[in-house]
Amino acid sequence: MINTFTLKNPGDAGTFERRFLQHVAWMRQQEGFAAHQAVRLTATAGIYVNVGWWARGEDFQQVLASATFQEHAREFHRLVDVEAAPSLSVLRGDVPGDAPSALTVERLTLPDGTGTAPGFEAAYRAYAEAAARVDGFRHIDLTKSLTQNGVYTALVAWRDEQARERGENVPEYAALASLARRHTEPAAPLAGDRAGQEAADHA
Repeated sequence: MINTFTLKNPGDAGTFERRFLQHVAWMRQQEGFAAHQAVRLTATAGIYVNVGWWARGEDFQQVLASATFQEHAREFHRLVDVEAAPSLSVLRGDVPGDAPSALTVERLTLPDGTGTAPGFEAAYRAYAEAAARVDGFRHIDLTKSLTQNGVYTALVAWRDEQARERGENVPEYAALASLARRHTEPAAPLAGDRAGQEAADHA
């Protein structure tokens, strides 16, 4: 699941971030929760993106229906507009190391809009493998929208800006331009709890 939060009032950033960290602390305790990564866009003020992974859709639906989640949702809707995008994980990759400080959220749209562009997922996997060989790579995720044909979201994390620049200069990344339209946003970490790693939250 990918959620995009847009502040209704830019002055509420601190309030939203504190409330969000409390919310994800509760979510991490729920049955079926696997991991998540939340980021703050740095070039577009007031927008946050959270990517969450669940063991089963049924577990997620049960949490959504709970009284606690509904209470949290009402509080969020006073602070932000929420866009929810059900998605399917296509690939994930991690390299151990220091916590990332530079992330990229990228929306990739296949030109025919049908989700059948030949070789796109294979090409992205080749990029993920190349990125993992770059010094400073931390993790990569590619998800496919379940409601919009041919739309993918990628979240890529790097140790720092220099590592991100190196990663985006590999030829495998350039090759993706011929397969999908890209909209790229730099981001900073807000909260994360990837499988097998300690949570790293930033207030």
